[in-house]
Amino acid sequence: MSCEDAAGSAVSQTSPARVFRCRTAAVAVALAAAVHLGGAIGAIGQEADPGSRPAPAAPSGAVDLEELAWIAGHWGGDAFGGQIEEAWFSPAGRSMSGSFRLVRDGLAVMYELLLLEQDDDGEIYYRFKHVGRGWVPWEETRLEYRLTALEGRRATFRSTAEAPPSNAPWWFTYESPTGAELFVTIHGRGGGDPTVLSMARR
Repeated sequence: MSCEDAAGSAVSQTSPARVFRCRTAAVAVALAAAVHLGGAIGAIGQEADPGSRPAPAAPSGAVDLEELAWIAGHWGGDAFGGQIEEAWFSPAGRSMSGSFRLVRDGLAVMYELLLLEQDDDGEIYYRFKHVGRGWVPWEETRLEYRLTALEGRRATFRSTAEAPPSNAPWWFTYESPTGAELFVTIHGRGGGDPTVLSMARR
């Protein structure tokens, strides 16, 4: 596996940035989050894709973005060897925007720009990008996931790519049973248990 950063530029063999990016080459935010999806833990959500597809696709236009308003708010918890925060604005203009931050040892080491957007065809997409210190993007383009199921306060998103990048999941869920907590469950490409992030409303 290459130890170049997600934007494609090589970093020093001994620099902290290289060490951090090498460890995160197989993780995914974020999410996210954003999801969440970054951090120096080596692997994230390594459940194999072929046998664990998400729920059946929601019919086009069957869900309104307002039904995801329960995601809005300021959330925080511990993960990836540090503290994570995720914040979302309420729905407006067929969109919800948000951000994610990972702080480790008193230093912010990764951010995510998050967007939930309902397109003209009625489909809802979760789009995001990882950003490192100095506002350096980790990907050349956005990562995109489509809402495939919504059951109460549990939403499932699946990658629209045939093969997502190594630092991104195949699919993930957001869940908030009581409105006081937010669980993000991330399913990756390799095999093994998914990664579950637990955050409380602040």
